[in-house]
Amino acid sequence: MPPLRVLWFVPPPLAVVAQAASLFKGVQIQAARNPSSDAQFEALRDGIADAVVTAMDNVMDWNLRPGPRDLRIVAQMERTTPLALVARPHVQGLAGLHGGRILVDAPRNGFVVALMALLADEGVPWHSLDIVPAGGVSERFDALCAGHGEATLLGPPFDAMALDAGLRCLARLQATYPDFPGQGLVASASALGRLRPSFTAWLGGLERARLRMADDPAGSAETLNAAGFPAGIAAAMLANAPPSLMPDRAGVELLIRQRRDAGLFGADVAYDGLIDLRALPEG
Repeated sequence: MPPLRVLWFVPPPLAVVAQAASLFKGVQIQAARNPSSDAQFEALRDGIADAVVTAMDNVMDWNLRPGPRDLRIVAQMERTTPLALVARPHVQGLAGLHGGRILVDAPRNGFVVALMALLADEGVPWHSLDIVPAGGVSERFDALCAGHGEATLLGPPFDAMALDAGLRCLARLQATYPDFPGQGLVASASALGRLRPSFTAWLGGLERARLRMADDPAGSAETLNAAGFPAGIAAAMLANAPPSLMPDRAGVELLIRQRRDAGLFGADVAYDGLIDLRALPEG
């Protein structure tokens, strides 16, 4: 069975637990960290990666770019991606962002679309901001701490690390959008067809890990601790395990709606046009 080459920002808890418990049967995963969503797309386009764990909104933008144009969401890896809008200490509320430098992964896709929606709802127009691409969550955290911008969206564990460093949380995305979905596994339809047995074997291991995390949270927490995640972060990861690997319809439809409301291209699609379930384990 061919190995799967996967890129992600942070190792997903499902994958950490599955690997530690040897739940993958007959498939080898060649995983690596990536610096940005643009790097993920380029790896998929150039055949360097078979799949990426990323913000599911990315598919709508990536399918507009020169490349495979058949990218699909294969599975949902977490219930939601907890995101905090974190700012430098001098920023006084969301209104204080007017004219400020906002650090993002990419200006047209991913979590930036949810940030557009959040700020628009709070009366902060996007055109009033200086949008600065700064890479993935680790890179944005470093840039914000170094004073290269006024604010950025951060997820665990970087949001907690930022608060410990004296930065302030202006808003939490889930408070406004409770249906906001977590990261998904994204691959091209052609890669799924070519490597379907490998995808199915890997997703089967992730499903077994999901059930294990629900049945044995204490043991799973120990596994995550051993992988370098502190106790509080591990507990949050367990609580955020998806109820199913099936991409959540309400969450995906929220992403489509946010993208459409932001006036970005790629939102003329429905849930079924973004999803490919061929590799999901039966049941």
